[in-house]
Order: sequence, then C-alpha cells, then structure tokens
Amino acid sequence: MAESLDEILRRAVINKVPRRSFLAAAGLLGGSAALAACSGGTSTATSAASAGASAAPSAAPSGGGETTSFPPAGDVEKQLYMYNWSDYVSPKNMDAFKAKFGVEKFQYDTFANNEELLAKLQAGATGYDFTCPTAEYVPALVEGDYIQKLDWSRIPNAATMDPAFLNRPWDPNNEWLMPKDFGTTGILYRSKVVKEPVTTWQEFNDLIVGKYSGKTVFVDSMGDVFVMPLKMLGKSINSVEKADLDAARDILLKLAPHILALDSDTYQVKLASEEAVLCLGWTGPMVAMRADPNTADIMYSVPTDGTLFWLDTWVMLKDAPNPNATYAWFNFIEDPENQAEETNFNGYGTPNDAAKKFIDPAILNDPVFFPPEAAMKNLEGAVDTSSNQQRIDIWQEFKSAIGG
Repeated sequence: MAESLDEILRRAVINKVPRRSFLAAAGLLGGSAALAACSGGTSTATSAASAGASAAPSAAPSGGGETTSFPPAGDVEKQLYMYNWSDYVSPKNMDAFKAKFGVEKFQYDTFANNEELLAKLQAGATGYDFTCPTAEYVPALVEGDYIQKLDWSRIPNAATMDPAFLNRPWDPNNEWLMPKDFGTTGILYRSKVVKEPVTTWQEFNDLIVGKYSGKTVFVDSMGDVFVMPLKMLGKSINSVEKADLDAARDILLKLAPHILALDSDTYQVKLASEEAVLCLGWTGPMVAMRADPNTADIMYSVPTDGTLFWLDTWVMLKDAPNPNATYAWFNFIEDPENQAEETNFNGYGTPNDAAKKFIDPAILNDPVFFPPEAAMKNLEGAVDTSSNQQRIDIWQEFKSAIGG
C-alpha cells in the first residue's frame, strides 16, 4: 500500500499550494457574519519532492533558521477543546483518553467543511486547542498565523506513520501537521433499490436526472461536488480554466432541480430511511450502515473515470489553552491500537502503518476503505481552489437551484 500511496501523492499535483487570501474564504459567506460557509474541499496536494520521506517526523523539525519556542511540558490539563468534522472520532477513544489522563471535559464542536473552519478562525474564534483541516488548507492556516509548530518529541507514537504521507509540499519539513485519515469522494447507493450500474460519474448523473430524481443527496462541500462534473468532462478536479468551469456549471445547474439536499453531517440518515437512495459522499457511514441489517445493502462506488483522494490532518491552534492535553491526545490517538479503533469506527483509511494489524480485516481488505493499486491510478489530489471566484459563483448558483 505504501508504494501506491507514494505514487498517487507524488503525481497528484505538480504545483505547490498557492498563497491565498483568507478574505476570499470569508467572501464565501456573502458578507454575512454567520460562520456557516458554503463550500469545502477534501483532498491532498503533492510534488516529486516527496521521494526522500523519512520514516517519521524528526523530533526537532527544521524551521529554516527560525527559533521555535514550543509550549513547555507540564501536567495534562483537565479540559480539552476540539473543533472537527462530525462523527470523526471514536467515543471509545475519547472516553479512554479522559480516563487515562484525568481530563474532565473533552468538548467536541463541529464544522461542515474547510471553509467554515477557515471563516471561524478569520472571525477571531479562540478557545479551541486543535482542529482537523484537510491537508491542502494547512499552508493557509500557517500563513494566517492560526496554528503552531509541533514538538515531535512529545508525540513519539508518530514514528508509526506511513512515510508516504510525510515531507509533502503542504508541510515539507513536517512542522505543522500530523496526518489523521485518508479517503476518497465517491457514490453511495442503496443496492436493494438501485439495480442499475453506478460505476462512472456519467451513470450517476443519468440516474439522478432520471429514475431517482429527488432521491439523491450531495455532501455540502464545494471541492467534492466539483469533482463530478469536471471528471465527467475529463478535466482535472483542480481546474480553474474558465471554459472548464463554464461546462461544469452547465452540468451542475441541470442536476440541481433533481437533488434532494446538500448535507455533510446526516446524509446517512437520509440513506437509511430511503428518503435518498444515491449520494455523492464519503465512506464514513459505511461501517455502521453495513452492521445494521436494515441498511446492510449500502454500497460505495469509486468512479472509474476518476475521483478525489484526500488527507485530513491534526493541527494545534496558535493559542491552544490546553497544550499539554493536546499533545497527550496527539500521542494517544497515534497509538496503533487507538488508530485502529478510529478506522473501525469512522470508516476511513489510517496513515498509521502499525495500526493495520489491529483493524477489522473486513475493513482492511475492503477496497472501499483501502483502494488497491489498480484504483489508485484514477485518483487525484487537490489544491485549495476555494478562493476562485468563478467556482464560488457557480457554487452559490447551484445551491440556490437545489430542488427547484
């Protein structure tokens, strides 16, 4: 698996993540002070500079001559504040962490997409200790001075990470982030209802506007949704070419009246009730739905015409009020058995090699969760395109036309 991951990460994106303005992300809010942003993107960014990835981050990453003062080690605080995607951490692990370290309050607040996370930080949110951006957004967090460098000497369990995920352009010196989970964007469907092939984005499109009109939900994430029309057109998921986006707009606006809802948090509920039988989404709901006899027919398709490969990460916020508890959590969650519990719970791939021997074999050997090499060639990583105004305008237009 490491070799195929290294290949996809190396070739997925040949340009580094561009510098971007946080004001552009805030612009997605249409001037509102509300923090419910309207787009997202999950994925990875890469370059050939990865060839020399080490087996684990060094204990003292290079800072380019800069002197770094890490928070001093001390007693683990009695509280911890996490800002994360919904249903993305095993309750068993949170309970075990609290018991082990005497943490009395472990608060778990959620965001729907990366833009909502960026917007909240831009608006001056404080009080959180750590958060979980997708990898290509980390350079923007660094540029905005919203996160702090990591002291790897306090995360010894990070030595178990797959080197394919290290020394990447979003963090070439392994200073700012710790890989969390990886996955793809694909098609979920209730196979007891949907008998037709759902192997390409075009087939998905035809079912949405045809037989299953009004029975499809998309995740509320601009970057993920744009994957569908761009791959139908044979284009890169990262395209910002006007002609490509004009053509993608035509596809999305024809789809919009047939879409039931945009929902990143509870789309599994709609699938379970059969209010929706098709979904552009992620593998997260698969484990729980397959375990329930009423929803065990749930299936996930990685379109053969290509899709998104994404990596989510852990980062510590600049003014984390509980740095010792944060480091304790980062090290705890990288323990191989705890990492395996995360994958067994949330249905996403782990970048922790040592965890694989503890993962349920039904998950580890399932190409839905750990794509085989044959599937990897059609996966593409992403750069942060969320500040492209044409994409923003199309996304807003698409959202306004949903169900119309």
